[in-house]
Amino acid sequence: MGIISVEQTDRLYWLGRYSERVYTTLKLFADSFDQMIDAQEGAYDGFCKKLEIPNIYTSREDFIERYCFDPEDPNSIYSNLMRTYDNAVVLREEIGSETLSYIQLAVYEMNRAKESSAPLIWPQKVTDNIVAFWGMADD
Repeated sequence: MGIISVEQTDRLYWLGRYSERVYTTLKLFADSFDQMIDAQEGAYDGFCKKLEIPNIYTSREDFIERYCFDPEDPNSIYSNLMRTYDNAVVLREEIGSETLSYIQLAVYEMNRAKESSAPLIWPQKVTDNIVAFWGMADD
């Protein structure tokens, strides 16, 4: 890898932070999803409180759609994945194209998931790509 500039070190830090945030929120979301669809309408409020994010959502469906896929919601899984991707692209020379490809695959899965009727399959696919990214980065 050689010598890394302070700017690139900062980007590596944020790449790690955002990828960890995506991974963690995906796990928490998948664990809470069943409770949200089976419980009363406002059950997603507990999820927001647990993560200490503002409850800006109007319904369970709005929460699921916007929290997962809204690029404008700074707390959404999608917006954090895109921050991960933005840092990874800039760091392509340092991390390599193969490593970057797993973040690209995660973005691809998120885009496919938006149209999916299987709500609990896509988080696993995105999670798998994040973990594969970490494995490649470690190598």
